[in-house]
Amino acid sequence: MQTLPITEHVSTHSSPNVPDFNQVALVLKEQGWFVGVCAMAGLLTGGVYLQKMPLVHESTAVLQLEPRGRVLGFEPENTQSPSSEPGLQTILEAFRSRALMERATTDLKLTEDPNFSATPLAAEQAQARLAGCLEVRQRRGTQLIDITARHPGAAVSQQLANGVAHAFIQLQLDQRSSGARSVLEFLVAEADRLKKRLQKSEEALQTYKETSQAASLEDRQDTVITSLKVQGNNLAEARGARIRLESDVADMARFEGLPEELMRILSVAQHPSILSTRAQIAELQSRISTLRLRYTDKHPRLIQASTQLRDAESSLRKAVLQIPTTLRADLERAIATEHNFEIALKDQEKQALALNRQSITYKVLARDVDTDRALYESILRKLKETDVASGVQLSDLRIFETAPLPNAPAKKSVLKFLGLGLFAGVFIGSATVLASCMMEGAWRTPEEIEAETGLPVLSTVPRLSGRESSSNILKSLSDPTQSVLEAFRSLRTSLHLSARKRGKNCFLFTSALPDDGKSFCAIGYALTLANQGVKTLLIDADMRSPSLEKTMLGSSDLPGLVDLLEGSVQLSKAITPTRTPGLHLLPAGKVLQNASELLTRKGIHAILSAAREQYDCIVMDSAPVHSVSDAMLRAEAVDSVCLVVRYAATPRKSAMRAIHLFEEHCTPIEGIVFNGANPNSVYGHYAECKPAASQGTK
Repeated sequence: MQTLPITEHVSTHSSPNVPDFNQVALVLKEQGWFVGVCAMAGLLTGGVYLQKMPLVHESTAVLQLEPRGRVLGFEPENTQSPSSEPGLQTILEAFRSRALMERATTDLKLTEDPNFSATPLAAEQAQARLAGCLEVRQRRGTQLIDITARHPGAAVSQQLANGVAHAFIQLQLDQRSSGARSVLEFLVAEADRLKKRLQKSEEALQTYKETSQAASLEDRQDTVITSLKVQGNNLAEARGARIRLESDVADMARFEGLPEELMRILSVAQHPSILSTRAQIAELQSRISTLRLRYTDKHPRLIQASTQLRDAESSLRKAVLQIPTTLRADLERAIATEHNFEIALKDQEKQALALNRQSITYKVLARDVDTDRALYESILRKLKETDVASGVQLSDLRIFETAPLPNAPAKKSVLKFLGLGLFAGVFIGSATVLASCMMEGAWRTPEEIEAETGLPVLSTVPRLSGRESSSNILKSLSDPTQSVLEAFRSLRTSLHLSARKRGKNCFLFTSALPDDGKSFCAIGYALTLANQGVKTLLIDADMRSPSLEKTMLGSSDLPGLVDLLEGSVQLSKAITPTRTPGLHLLPAGKVLQNASELLTRKGIHAILSAAREQYDCIVMDSAPVHSVSDAMLRAEAVDSVCLVVRYAATPRKSAMRAIHLFEEHCTPIEGIVFNGANPNSVYGHYAECKPAASQGTK
């Protein structure tokens, strides 16, 4: 058997998870006529509405925002400023309140005004109609608010604009007065409560003073603290003296009997007796120096002075040797003094701690009195301020400009209504097209098919250009410039990639429903095989509704497959050559309504076995899967099945059900042929055929 050459590459597809917005644009482009009709209907509706819209007069009153209450100081500090953006939005929303509508309706007596309504209205009806006549908006970048009223009557529109402005200001004043009265009542009650609380706090403090004699507590604390400081200083001095004496006594114990060494000890050198003796010695030495300047060493006065100096020095040595005994006595006295100061300091500390414990309760009671007094005084100030503010009638808004009497009706917004009508028409048309596309459940991209079925898309065949006919089909398939021919070349490559590996040469083309283009795809595939030099047999196995004979040969009375199954003709007599070299056709023959019984009884295996010996490839066109059972019976005898799915036409459920039927019969499906697709979605700028009526060959 001839090996089928591979000359093209199989096209690949992008991930199915990526949304293809181009397909949405293509759907809208395909159904653009419907969107256009809806747009024209929207324009027409807008025009009719403009014609039937009654003439209205328009009058505008202007309010200016002036936060006067805050200037006088009566507003709380944390109140939101009316001139801020949230404050302005709050005021604008207040114009839509029911309270304002009730107030304006009552003040203007709209329920009884024949100029406002020809028929009497209930209160709620009048309020609703008044709200529909008003439009409130802020002038950008200013503190001005426009209140626009629209009504067929000129005087009524002026009356409504001015009336609503006055009603809003009066309503705001009433709300402020009511709020001030509520605050005043609250402050009075709070002042009485705080007054009683202050009295209780003062009584508790006075009782504590009387029971604990805490009137002079601060003076006693000051005295104790002063005494504590004095005792601490005395103890520090006594401790320092004791430490110094202990050090000197230890040194004297080491140098006992050595007057010169003992004189170097600070306590010894600074002892009063030692200091007086040393002063006497210094005086005698000075006197001797003076006498030597005047007398000789044998002079009686100089001898007397020298004798007195020797006696003083001897007395100094004796005093130095007696000092240790004196210092030990001083050390004992210093230790006793330090101990006495420690006892006195502890007594003062105990007194201070006792006074501190006593002052804790006193300070708590005094702090409560101060806090209650401060709160009471603050409430009294607020009470006076609120009492004054309740008598001041101020509003954050004032009438900046009253509404004038309109001279002519307001101009109609022609462009606005026509634009709205056009937009609504385009939106409704587009939404309807997209909704119908989603509801019909048909595939529009190969990615969707592969993602849901798990089968590869062997080729995406664009729809034919021009009028749908047998001659046009053959012409398109024989024209090398047509993109549809390129699609069948890709199909040939895709099928024969697996055929070369597995030895397949018999393919069945079928579809889930009629008019999906299975016969067209079978013809196109067979023609591309023959054009490549592959000897091909095309079998029309749709015995209930045959079409290949008329399409390929232009006749409809030749013997065919039915005659072969009945045994009335041989295979060589039933096969007819076509105008394409290398391509032969086995027609269906006469129309047979009980084809499934004939196939079950006779079978087609013998016919295919004989055909395999004569031809390199066999292409079989079968009936739709869901119409009759013929396709399932023929699928058992072929190598592979190609399921044809039509762009935006074949329901997904029908295609999936057909796939499941083949799986249940263990019949392998080679892949999906996506037929009748939009050329722009398949080849982009490589598309050479323009969208037209899709091919209708079965």
